[in-house]
Amino acid sequence: NETFEIVVVDDDSPDGTAEVVEQLPPELHARVVRRHERRDLSKAVVEGFAAARGSILGVMDADLSHPPELIPAMLSLIRAGEADLVVASRLVPGGGTEDWPASRKITSRIGTLLARPFTHVRDPMSGYFLVKREAIEGVRLRPRGYKIGLEILVRGNARRVREIPFIFRDRTTGHSKLGMRQNLDYLAQLLDLAFFRLHRWIVGHR
Repeated sequence: NETFEIVVVDDDSPDGTAEVVEQLPPELHARVVRRHERRDLSKAVVEGFAAARGSILGVMDADLSHPPELIPAMLSLIRAGEADLVVASRLVPGGGTEDWPASRKITSRIGTLLARPFTHVRDPMSGYFLVKREAIEGVRLRPRGYKIGLEILVRGNARRVREIPFIFRDRTTGHSKLGMRQNLDYLAQLLDLAFFRLHRWIVGHR
């Protein structure tokens, strides 16, 4: 039998998410980590990683904009030794988005272009990925904002990265938390990663 767990990190959500998870049947292996700090997706993911017990860690949205039926294909690439990190990508052939307004498409495109100097991955902005725990063990992640995947790509030790296509379907209820604060966090993250790369280059050339 497959051994798995679902860790739901709840940033003090007012919609009763934590209570719903706590009432799920035991065979779903679901548990909740409650946070009461400022809502920050990347920090929530890092806390979820710390709470998780598995050797393969996955990150996805809980609103079904990330299709869970893609998980077996992503998992098989890691188990076959073909990847240390698998990104569900909107920007490879077969991938894409549905029901996004033009403003969001433009913002996403600009963010992706700004990340180009840091990684060859086509969709470094994706928040849907699986990674081997050993690829981030001992790595000092400095989470900020919403782009934890980019943080892992740059600071982590994933030598083999694969992308597989998926269609991002926007949520049908609720509201996106993306706004000016998150955009500023992203710019600060890029600056932090630039200093990280520069420092590593200097150390490597001493």
